[in-house]
Amino acid sequence: MRLKLGIMLAILTVAGAAPVFAQANCATPIPPAALDGRTATQQQITAAVGDAKGFISQSDVYQLCMLDYVKAQKDQAVTDKKPFDPYIEAAAQKKIESNQVSKVKVGAEINTAINDFKMAHPK
Repeated sequence: MRLKLGIMLAILTVAGAAPVFAQANCATPIPPAALDGRTATQQQITAAVGDAKGFISQSDVYQLCMLDYVKAQKDQAVTDKKPFDPYIEAAAQKKIESNQVSKVKVGAEINTAINDFKMAHPK
């Protein structure tokens, strides 16, 4: 009997903690490596521009996914008649802000690489 009670308590503890452990299934995009435009070839610049655009596009999808995740968690809290844990939204916002910083950095890096390439290869 004690074993059954212990198992039940363990199940309830894990089930009660599930919202805390819940994670968004949003794939965090990995920023491309910066490129030195002074030494890069035209082919490398073209590829780097594509990589930067891809990262920025994936980041937009990631950020929307995180916002959708927060909304789904809020909706679930209403359905379950439980209070919404504000930590979920704060953590998601922190991830979105971090990703936004990466987007800006990647954009600046590719623009610098392009400008450096043009300076090193005047026509």
